[in-house]
Amino acid sequence: MILLAVLGGTLFIGTGLADDGVSNQDRKFLPELVNIAKEDGSKIYSICEICNGVSETAFIRESSRCHNTYPVAKLFVVTTLGILEDQGKLDIDEPVYPIFEKKFPKDFDPKWRQVKISDVIRHRIGFGQAGFLDIDAENAATWPNRDFLSILLSCPLQYEPGEKFVYTDAAFYLASRIVSEKSGERLSDFMIRELLEPLKFAEYAFSTCPEGYPIGATGMYISTEDMAKLGLLYVQRGVYDGRRILSERFVDEAFDRTFELFPIGDTGDAFLKGGMAGQLLYMNRKTKRVVAVHSFNGDIDAIIRFLTENDY
Repeated sequence: MILLAVLGGTLFIGTGLADDGVSNQDRKFLPELVNIAKEDGSKIYSICEICNGVSETAFIRESSRCHNTYPVAKLFVVTTLGILEDQGKLDIDEPVYPIFEKKFPKDFDPKWRQVKISDVIRHRIGFGQAGFLDIDAENAATWPNRDFLSILLSCPLQYEPGEKFVYTDAAFYLASRIVSEKSGERLSDFMIRELLEPLKFAEYAFSTCPEGYPIGATGMYISTEDMAKLGLLYVQRGVYDGRRILSERFVDEAFDRTFELFPIGDTGDAFLKGGMAGQLLYMNRKTKRVVAVHSFNGDIDAIIRFLTENDY
């Protein structure tokens, strides 16, 4: 059943109704989150809350249905790698060098031989420059050449692999190419079949490099309600709509090793993945609540504060 309602000029669309519970765990936060968004000057486009298995979305500002998820896309890539590991096509702790051995330049930094896939998705490759290969902040037309993988693999590593966290988009472009090498398909093709279609996404689009490989780190365009479905997959330990998509083992590992899932609050149950310009995917393993936000420079900190103070 599809529900439509207007509250204070904001359009709400839901997939059903849940009875109001007496516990804090059952309380719906969406109207209060909408008020926070409006106090911020309506910089937020839409908010989706999943509570008690019911998904409801508030459209606060007129905009297109789909938006760039920016770095939230990285969690989709992590999940895709987890599916590949579940299928026996890779080991998340295997070395990267053999995967790209023929693509490394002759004078590559030998520290690359120590880099593992888990270092890649934890931003611990060894890069010294934050923001490396960031198509959102840089003009890719000015880069040394149009072969992004060549630029990346030619980069010397300042730190020992696994040693230091340095956040870069380069890491997840590499992750995108790892998916291609291990699956024999572009990241987008594999992800659509194995993840997005099972999650019943309405539509999607991907930014790519000049060779047609998805950027991975950013440039994934989806709706807010579809973004929330990934959080639901994690709080339900890999199951969506009665179908197992990701193993419990990998879900637990992603939380424990912070594979783009970062803990917030004091309970150890709440996690989030944030994104450039005010994107958010929040999930709570205890309450099973998920909140997704698309915005342009919205006050996401205010929403996070509200959730950490009230969702327990």
